[in-house]
Amino acid sequence: MLMPVYNGGPLLRDAIESILAQAAGELELILINDASGDGSRALIDEFARRDPRVRAIHHEKNHGLAATLNEALAAARGRLVARMDQDDIALPERLGLQADFMDRHPDVAVVGSWVYNLGVTPAHDRLVRLPFTPEQIRDELPRHNCLYHPSTMLRREMVLAAGGYRQDFHNAEDYELWLRLSRSHPLANIPRPLLRYRLSTGGMTISRKWEQLRYVFLAQESHRDPSATRETLDQCVAARLAAQDRHAYFDHVVEDTCRSLLRLGFTSEAMDFSTRMRGELSADAARRLEAGLRRLAANLPVR
Repeated sequence: MLMPVYNGGPLLRDAIESILAQAAGELELILINDASGDGSRALIDEFARRDPRVRAIHHEKNHGLAATLNEALAAARGRLVARMDQDDIALPERLGLQADFMDRHPDVAVVGSWVYNLGVTPAHDRLVRLPFTPEQIRDELPRHNCLYHPSTMLRREMVLAAGGYRQDFHNAEDYELWLRLSRSHPLANIPRPLLRYRLSTGGMTISRKWEQLRYVFLAQESHRDPSATRETLDQCVAARLAAQDRHAYFDHVVEDTCRSLLRLGFTSEAMDFSTRMRGELSADAARRLEAGLRRLAANLPVR
């Protein structure tokens, strides 16, 4: 299990414990602290001292997600490697079911799963269904990332042979890797939830979302024409971004995110997020969002 950590905060302990409580057999949990400035290092060392399955690696300088994951892939001793983020919760049967699936499907390079969007309580969790057969994923993937990165288990040798994660696809490293692997290997999802995935908006900003869209387009264009030069790809991406209705894009992102947060019981987070992102909304969307938040918040629990 590969878990990069950067300022994991109070949620990190639950994430680690959910891995160590897995019903699977042999397990190696690689925790790479990417120069955290909070108490993450001490917590990681605490787990490493008391559980021999935990390997702690500490960076003095921040390397970023792609480089950290490639380091963890190189350090891993298992033929199967799983991914999880520092604020998610793995359900107890996750690793066992995914390892069994990979044993029964030796041609599959990556298997994810359905997930729960994690609510303020488990009763507020919302199931996210995803395409699950290799055929469904092959058809959907060029248009949309349909594997949740922290839910995945990867066949280590296949990922390394493909070149691992690419640092020049910032915020879309996983999507680009899936597209690259899909050219030669089947990918799959197990059609049952194996992860409680936290919908985090704390680091979500207008500039970061727009940057992520750029790299999503770059991954898609690179998949469409693997022989294209970076200059050609950048030109294609620039044209797609110029044709994108920026207000319409952010109207959809913000309204959909706020709606999800409210359904999950995170009322104050929805309010905070809408305030931070309001400057990018169209006037109609801003009015609609404000009215909807007032109406929905009145009927949902506040954390």
